[in-house]
Amino acid sequence: MLYHVSPNAGLKTLYPRVSTHKKAYVYAIENMVTGLLFGAKHDDFDFMISTDENDIPTVYECYPDAFKNIYQGKSCSVYVVEDEGFQRGLTSWSEELVCDSEVTVQKEIVVSDLYERLIEEESLGNLKICRYEFNDEYRKNISAHIVDRLIRFEIDLNHCFNLDNRFAAHYKGIVEGLLTITDGHLLK
Repeated sequence: MLYHVSPNAGLKTLYPRVSTHKKAYVYAIENMVTGLLFGAKHDDFDFMISTDENDIPTVYECYPDAFKNIYQGKSCSVYVVEDEGFQRGLTSWSEELVCDSEVTVQKEIVVSDLYERLIEEESLGNLKICRYEFNDEYRKNISAHIVDRLIRFEIDLNHCFNLDNRFAAHYKGIVEGLLTITDGHLLK
């Protein structure tokens, strides 16, 4: 069985949707705790999500209090689905499985307080939450992640401050730095 987690309750069928991969997929995951991280709307500019050497899901905040801001006061539904039709390796994240056709829901599990559930999973050792740290190593890793996503997702650096307040609030220096190094003055 696989898990698809959504902020939307009551779904009976999951339909492929276009996401950052630019192809319509139904997304699923084997580890329900990892899936819970997708129970509230967020993206790669809020968190880095991975697994550690023991396959424990690990979430790194990209800015202070991101975890609390994203999950507190939110509910979600965990949809249990059959693994038939799902494939691994079609996205860049090895934990993710995708299906390009509609999927029937086998069971729905409602999580009424997503933040509390994730904190509980952390206390049980099933989740590692890396809160934002104001040290050079942590900020270097987050900066590299943000630069990668700005380029990979082809974010319009000239207009991103007007489109999403996170860029002005948290990534202004990175965006301005990229604008400076991409203006052509460094070429000979």
